[in-house]
Amino acid sequence: MLCKAGMSRLIAALAPALLGVTGCTTVDPGPNFVVPDEQFDADFFFCRVEPELLVTKKCGSGDPGAGDAANGCHFNSSAVSGMALRNHDPIPCEGDRPTNRALLNSGGAAQGNLQAVTLVMSRDVLTAPLYLRPTGQNHPRAIFPREDPFLEVLREWAKR
Repeated sequence: MLCKAGMSRLIAALAPALLGVTGCTTVDPGPNFVVPDEQFDADFFFCRVEPELLVTKKCGSGDPGAGDAANGCHFNSSAVSGMALRNHDPIPCEGDRPTNRALLNSGGAAQGNLQAVTLVMSRDVLTAPLYLRPTGQNHPRAIFPREDPFLEVLREWAKR
């Protein structure tokens, strides 16, 4: 059994070690730190996000009726600083699944659009540039209001 003086010495000896365990620390991520890519459901993108946002809201071609130059938006990589898109035929789907996977080849326009849009998407939809920019933040004009029903499609995609 430890005497009172021995117990005090034991506590004094262990205190720095215990503080090191519970104290705050920082971790140096090193020179090659990379944030892992978020992976979102590609099928949902091709069947819902691309047709309901990019096509319907004319993100690629622009809307001349709203003052956009013809093909002056995201189909024109020299006109935009990010999210360059490529025009392609619609991807046929049944529900949320493409029916012709041959149209989804690596390096193709559809895959390129998925990659470009994923870079501006976030699990927290309300902070995603894909949502914020077209509502008027850091974008030439507002494409849709913040309460647009399309927000529910983005929320669903963020969960997948």
